[in-house]
Amino acid sequence: MWRTVPTTAGPLPVPSPDHRWTVLFFITEPGIGERLPELGGCTTGLCSARDAAAAFARADARVLGVSAHAPGRLAEFAEGRALGYPLVGDEDLSLGRAFGVPEVRAEDRTLFARAAVVLDRTGRVRSLIHPVPEPERHAELVLERLARLTDSEGTLQG
Repeated sequence: MWRTVPTTAGPLPVPSPDHRWTVLFFITEPGIGERLPELGGCTTGLCSARDAAAAFARADARVLGVSAHAPGRLAEFAEGRALGYPLVGDEDLSLGRAFGVPEVRAEDRTLFARAAVVLDRTGRVRSLIHPVPEPERHAELVLERLARLTDSEGTLQG
């Protein structure tokens, strides 16, 4: 499945035509843990991807964060955390639903559960990682999965 999505960096194609993998980090809502501790960890999970940027680059993976909000609402959050990668605004939840991302209800709204989706260059879902009980390990779990996927297909080219 190919589509152009609204992000904090402007419209971008999903999957990335320039990378072997596209990794979508789904979060409930930036900062929601301050109001609902049981849903906390969004910032931690996204920052784990930021901190692993070099490892994602070595894996030839484009990283995007996804939340059920408008990109404009997410821009300040992304900038304030110096994420270094765009956040996708999936207000109608259509992107997450297309990939089978679990949802949660909070404050009379439907949001995404913490998860990650790994797409190959053709847009095929190669992995759905859920649950992610330890937000600080979100990127680590995805990188482990990318390594297994890469090993099963042979070494990266280039």
